[in-house]
Amino acid sequence: MRRFLLLSAVALASCGQPSTGDKPSAVETVEAQTGEAQLYTCPMHPHYISEDPNGSCPICGMDLVPAQASDGVLGDGSVAVSPEIIQTLGVRTEPARVTDFSRELRAFGTVEANESLQASETSRLEGWISDLRVRAEGDTVRRGQLLYRIYSAELIGAQKDLLNSLRIGNPRRIASVRQRLASLGMQTGTIDRVVETGELVERVPIYAESSGSIAEIMVADGEYVRPGTPVLRLQDYGEVWVIARIPEGELPLVREGLPLTLKFPSAPDANGEGLVDYIYPTIDPATRTAQLRISLPNTDGRLRPGAYADIDFNLSRDERLSVPAEAVLRDSKGAYVIAALGEGRFIARGVTIGETAGDRTAILSGLSAGESVVVSGQFMLGSEANLRGGFAQRSQGVAFGADTPLSELPIDATTLAQIDHFTDQALYFHEALTDGYAIDPYFVDPALALVDPLRSRFGATALNDVLTQAEAALLQAKSSDTPEDLRTALAGLMWALEPWLLEGAPSSYAARGVIMFEDTGSGRRWLQDARPARNPYGDGGSILVPWPDPMEGPMEGTAMPSRDIDTHAGHQ
Repeated sequence: MRRFLLLSAVALASCGQPSTGDKPSAVETVEAQTGEAQLYTCPMHPHYISEDPNGSCPICGMDLVPAQASDGVLGDGSVAVSPEIIQTLGVRTEPARVTDFSRELRAFGTVEANESLQASETSRLEGWISDLRVRAEGDTVRRGQLLYRIYSAELIGAQKDLLNSLRIGNPRRIASVRQRLASLGMQTGTIDRVVETGELVERVPIYAESSGSIAEIMVADGEYVRPGTPVLRLQDYGEVWVIARIPEGELPLVREGLPLTLKFPSAPDANGEGLVDYIYPTIDPATRTAQLRISLPNTDGRLRPGAYADIDFNLSRDERLSVPAEAVLRDSKGAYVIAALGEGRFIARGVTIGETAGDRTAILSGLSAGESVVVSGQFMLGSEANLRGGFAQRSQGVAFGADTPLSELPIDATTLAQIDHFTDQALYFHEALTDGYAIDPYFVDPALALVDPLRSRFGATALNDVLTQAEAALLQAKSSDTPEDLRTALAGLMWALEPWLLEGAPSSYAARGVIMFEDTGSGRRWLQDARPARNPYGDGGSILVPWPDPMEGPMEGTAMPSRDIDTHAGHQ
């Protein structure tokens, strides 16, 4: 099919060329070059090919003309195109080469207080606060500084017991009473002073046990407190944390100890290097981001909690064989490229691809460094388009229609990524139902926005039906108020996507690790990206729906859904 389309485009670009009369042709016929029968085509409708030299075009009635060998399909499956036609089509090639595939990862973060450097002062007894020395948040406190005094009848009674024990000279009783005073909140230095002076301390002083700044004051001078009453909280800002947030898809690129560069708009002189100190074990279900922590010294106090931080992660260098992303095309058998063999010859070649970073896609197998691939060309009466765009235009105008199987549509990497927005919605709805949270209608809009662009390209094909019903299911999901409404929308979306999932590009989803299950009671299906099965429709059983092998045709027992069934009810 791809060779037929390229031949059609070549012939189309050739139409309108003036006759050379008796001048010898610059190219030989297909029969002379390959030993195969001469083919004939219509100058105005080059997709029509015939072996009848005296035939006429069934569309316009024009006499057929010979298809030139240099613009035809050769015996090895490659397509030969003359230099003039290559120039006319604007075909551009580029060799596969080893490139730096290190991904740039940037994130934002905020400066926050180091929780391990917090200290809280809590009352251990009943009494009245007096002589409160700290009055406002932000006051600096040094270790050993007087914070406040407290009057407590219980402390006075315990001190009297201590003095009596000292007069008696009973060491065991003295130790017991000292322990009692300490448990009531009297600090060791104050107890020692009572022992040395033999005098009661009516208003017991409380000293700071660590340095820092007052982060919060919870009492006032003269206030009555009980055991467990929070008095104040100290925070040391000599070291701070930067809490960064990254998308969950980037999480595999990050590890503890990874070096990074930080920039602070509010403190440019504090810019510097750091390391990932800790990766939090949870992901925010609302933003789909993970958090990580970076510890930084802040002895000069330039980094203030709440300040913004711009973070660049220094990922390790990773070199891979790659081609421009627009050179990679897809069909039901997987990814492929159009390889340029030289001397105007081109052939479709299957490849195994890796990740895409920037404008390049990694090639794991199928190509060697230095082999050229077609990156872009010009098709359909001089309309400037890249190679995959040209295939898409010809599919609508010449070779493809409503009866064309989804597996034969020219789906490139970009188009597949667009269609994947709909399958991602099915995964999103499943997760919302099984984890028990409501979907964000805003997250549905990107998929809805792709319906019209895809329909403009594939409106004459069976993919249009998939898009129409998927759009209806997504709109229903946006307006869903209950889990049951969302279950109905998920069933409708899966019903719409089944033809594409099972016929269009099943190998792509199998390679991604996407899994399809079916509820044994209702027959409704869903997608997951990991096992075990989690049924979003209730407590019923589930069965695995295997992906069909495109090399073996449709799987036995895997029926394509009828397009006239109510998608909102789910198929039974």
